[in-house]
Amino acid sequence: MAPVVKQVTDSVTFGEGPHWHSDEGVLYFVGIGAKVGDGVAAVHKYDPATGKLATAKLEISPHFILPIEGKKNHFLITQGRKVVEIEWFGDENTPKILRTVTEVDQDFPGNKLNDGKADPRGRLFTGTISNYDGMNELVTKDGSIFRIDPSGSTTKCASGVICANGLCWDLKEKAFYYIDSMTYVIQRFDYDVKTGDISNPRSVFGVKENGLTGFIDGMTIDTDGNLWAAMFNGSCVLKIDPRTSSILERIPIPAKEVTSVTFGGPNLDILYVTTGRMGYFSPAEPPPAGAVFAVTGTSAKGHPNVNVRLH
Repeated sequence: MAPVVKQVTDSVTFGEGPHWHSDEGVLYFVGIGAKVGDGVAAVHKYDPATGKLATAKLEISPHFILPIEGKKNHFLITQGRKVVEIEWFGDENTPKILRTVTEVDQDFPGNKLNDGKADPRGRLFTGTISNYDGMNELVTKDGSIFRIDPSGSTTKCASGVICANGLCWDLKEKAFYYIDSMTYVIQRFDYDVKTGDISNPRSVFGVKENGLTGFIDGMTIDTDGNLWAAMFNGSCVLKIDPRTSSILERIPIPAKEVTSVTFGGPNLDILYVTTGRMGYFSPAEPPPAGAVFAVTGTSAKGHPNVNVRLH
């Protein structure tokens, strides 16, 4: 059976950072705005049981939204270089910012936090985008990858980053996978689940080596250890075996700006795909670009998304 791609939400301007909340049976994701106050910086909640999409606007674009374990209606989002805790009831009302958990890259004020996920122990991993002059001209390598432990302590795990993206883990392989989108390669780090430490980075897949259009944005992993990568400006999702550096499957998506992916649904066998229609590298597309799509029939299952643990 071939995979089936179905649009499940209306279009937003730039959807990103999907997180499936298994306990609630809903998908959280964010909307990134081109500038402050343009009305598209938002957090979103999609309920597949009702088909409803709830949207709450923010003044500064968040780049991820992650529920906090044991604190209902509390989430971590980004605001520039800050990770902040918010209270949000999944409706149209503006979230309440409660506190700043950490602020990174204080020596590089032009940087901003980008992708973020909780590791298998609930530690937050996130990375920064270097200071740039428009998306067409990334100019520095001043970004980093950070780990925020449940105590709130912040550790720099890697540096020399342009655009941090695509974080996921494979406990069987003791691996942490990461993509710096502007280097066009997926990197594998050795991963110590007890400490959260990462080390020994090496490339396991190259976009240009495989003759692909676009670059990898968000990424997730299935229970077989295969990576599912969103190809921004490439109109597809790729299934990749990082052990052989090979493409196993290509799923077309009706949007150029394919931004991120995560597995969800009651059996974690629905691949949710966020997209954008900002027009970063080509003219902005009309809907359905910008919608969330659900892909079924892949025969793959994902791991439960982990909520952040924070004392």
